[in-house]
Amino acid sequence: MKNLSYNGIYTMTDGHTFQGRKRSLSEHRKIRKKLGLASSVLSSDDYIPPLGLLEKCTLLDKMPLAFCVIELVFDEKGHGVDFVFRYCNEMMADVEGIPISEMINRSFYEVFENGDKKWLVTYADVALNGNKHTLTDYSPEIDKHLTIYCYQPIPGYCACILIPK
Repeated sequence: MKNLSYNGIYTMTDGHTFQGRKRSLSEHRKIRKKLGLASSVLSSDDYIPPLGLLEKCTLLDKMPLAFCVIELVFDEKGHGVDFVFRYCNEMMADVEGIPISEMINRSFYEVFENGDKKWLVTYADVALNGNKHTLTDYSPEIDKHLTIYCYQPIPGYCACILIPK
């Protein structure tokens, strides 16, 4: 959309126009009140606490890409030795071939007993240093080639989007 006039006329980038609904801000407020919806403007008394990391992730439950958040586990020397699945969306279960309930709060090497250690170095770099990485590799655990986009949502954690090839 290129422009929306005060009269509710939408002008698209290709120049086509169409008439939309014409409502003033006060009309929108009346409708929201009638429907029992909260005001679109918060007063100072309407404090909403910030969502935690895992609460925010629930927005991705139905995302059509596999997504997980893992927490790195380190040994006494600070080396990454394992990671624990803290969040997995529905597509993660499809890609991994494992129900979410069998991954959440479990170690990768508990879920995949013969799991390859090659993933640890990259995930640890992300979790500790905040670096972003893109991995393209074969995952013997699930017998699939994957592209994995990694980033640090908060220190100590690595978020991953997995795309099977």
